Amino acid sequence: MQKMKLIKKIANLAIMVFLPISGVFANSNEKGIDLYRAELYNAAKLFFLYQQNQSPQEQAENYYYLGQIYYQFQQIDSAAYYYEKAIQSAPEYPFGYIGEGKLALTKGELKTADSLFKKAVGLAKKNPSVQTTIAEVYMNVDLKPQVEEALDKARKINKKYPGIYVVEGDMLMKEGKIGEACARYENAIAFEKNDKIAYLKLAQVYKNINISEALKYLDELTRIDPDYIPAYALIGDINRDNGMYIQALKAYEKFISIPGVPILQHERYAQLLYFTDQYEKSLTQIDYVLKIDPANPVMNRLQAYNNFKLENNALALAEMAKFLQDNPVDKHIYLDYITYGRLLIKEKQAEIAVDAFLKAAALDPKKPEVYKELANAYETAHNYLDAIQQYEKYFEVETTPVVYDYFYYGQANYSAASKYIDAEYLETPVAPEQKEIDDAAFKSYIEKGNNAFSEVISRSPESYLGYLWRARLNSFIDVKEQKAKGSAMQGAAKPYYEEALQVMLAANQDGKRNNEIIEAYRYLASYYLLLDDKINAGDYFKKILEVEPDNAIAKDALTQLKIKY
Repeated sequence: MQKMKLIKKIANLAIMVFLPISGVFANSNEKGIDLYRAELYNAAKLFFLYQQNQSPQEQAENYYYLGQIYYQFQQIDSAAYYYEKAIQSAPEYPFGYIGEGKLALTKGELKTADSLFKKAVGLAKKNPSVQTTIAEVYMNVDLKPQVEEALDKARKINKKYPGIYVVEGDMLMKEGKIGEACARYENAIAFEKNDKIAYLKLAQVYKNINISEALKYLDELTRIDPDYIPAYALIGDINRDNGMYIQALKAYEKFISIPGVPILQHERYAQLLYFTDQYEKSLTQIDYVLKIDPANPVMNRLQAYNNFKLENNALALAEMAKFLQDNPVDKHIYLDYITYGRLLIKEKQAEIAVDAFLKAAALDPKKPEVYKELANAYETAHNYLDAIQQYEKYFEVETTPVVYDYFYYGQANYSAASKYIDAEYLETPVAPEQKEIDDAAFKSYIEKGNNAFSEVISRSPESYLGYLWRARLNSFIDVKEQKAKGSAMQGAAKPYYEEALQVMLAANQDGKRNNEIIEAYRYLASYYLLLDDKINAGDYFKKILEVEPDNAIAKDALTQLKIKY
């Protein structure tokens, strides 16, 4: 029986294989049948292979489902072997003959198939599941008249048999008639309130249409059977896809506890552990998957992500570099390069990090964080001009920048401006045209920095940072003017240091701001000293000693000024 698929344009949902079986034949095999119907073929195979001490009827059923599983694996010889074993174990068991009929039908041997189906019907004339199973076989080779004939015969036996409506629903799904199919599954439940496969199929249909409705069906399904493993797989998928990671984790934990479940669910479980900050457990799960599938790209990527979160930086960097090397460029994602870049920064490889962040920006230019990362990388590499440009790109994209964004932008401009008051720069002759360019650049950095720190003050007026850094930035004007013209300090930073002092003194009960307060006092003392205002200069040097009584600079200055302290 070939795997059915829903029409992609409607829901892109897998249809579960349904092979109804009467209560006469289902007993110890029930959980395996549930797994098979939910298309968990490997898990079902392991279940059936390890069943022991069965009655001939149970053993026949076991062999039949192994035949069905191997048919799904397209291992036709093995399927034929187990169908024959089913007949040998219990010649009165009808489904072994249906299996053989299916093989005949796929070979185009319609008469042989028909003969085998008649044999099965003769063994269980009052069992409607035989007819519905035959209907399914015909459905999967697109012989609709025969499907309808078999279903009509099933109705004559028992028109309330739920399997009739499940098969009808499957046929309608195959035709893309989603609404009508759901109605048939609902009919099945109306006639058998505990019909697990009907609930599962409804949940499958609704999972991409109405998750609340899908979860409602699944809740009912787990109420009917708390150990119905296929339901937990779907519960996990739905919650995972909708960001409900804790609920998804609980479902996956139950699902992956059985052997033979698809490796995909193990992958998803590892991802959920990562998303819920359980990095060590995620690595353990990843190790399990990689032992089965060493080249698994999702797990190799996630392994590096986990080690990055655990600050195993050297290891994570090696893993991320290997992942990027081993996988095609078109398989790389934005977060790969962001993670790689951050690791390079931590490992003090800022220049290489820039290239990683540029690749991230190329993949998703609308992500604000990439420009912030680029700015940080450029700053770490002392490339302040490019850092400033990246901050400006960040502000273009980010709709809700925070106060620290402006603060770091201001600092980048501060660092860029500092070049122009460096002693080596000031002592190096510069051509007039270059000096004009440099002066314009310096003025631009001061202006941008002032605007940034003013924004910090506006957004966080109780913090000293905006005031102090605005003062420090403007002190560059004083230094440049003084060194370039040999004139007295202009006091460009004076009002800003005075403002900063007010804020810092008001919130310095624990003495944490002592160093910054001394910095402000020293600037103001120097300002007045250069103006030859010894009284005010002396007052500020005395204030330094109030904060730090052993400050050698202040003591020496007061001694030189012949002011007692």
